Amino acid sequence: MRRRRLRRLAALAAFGLTTIGGCHQSRSIGAAAAEAGNAGSITIRVVNHAWLDVTIYLLQGTHRDRIGVATASSTSTFQIALRQLSAGAEYRLYGDPVGSRLTVRSEPLHAQDGDVVTWTLEDDLARSSIDVR
Repeated sequence: MRRRRLRRLAALAAFGLTTIGGCHQSRSIGAAAAEAGNAGSITIRVVNHAWLDVTIYLLQGTHRDRIGVATASSTSTFQIALRQLSAGAEYRLYGDPVGSRLTVRSEPLHAQDGDVVTWTLEDDLARSSIDVR
């Protein structure tokens, strides 16, 4: 009886190992799909001179996507895939300081692959500036 159990366990273990080994690929399917669909990206650097953390959004028309949070008195960097943006459409950056009712919005921008957008937020948000390279 013990030998039968051991044989069954061995058979199940061997089956499990061949199943797992047969499904393994050197690259994940998701990574391959992401590479194939990657049509470029832009880099957004937010230099936050303000005393408050600022939640950064990407605006396209009436649609708003949260990019992340720019920590107070520091520089934050975000990567945005161009596939997130509508083809040829303009976009804006929108900043919403945590704990404040004041907000800031950039001028309209047009994305091109490899752009590095530096948005400098001043303590007085009305004096903020943007640079695209």
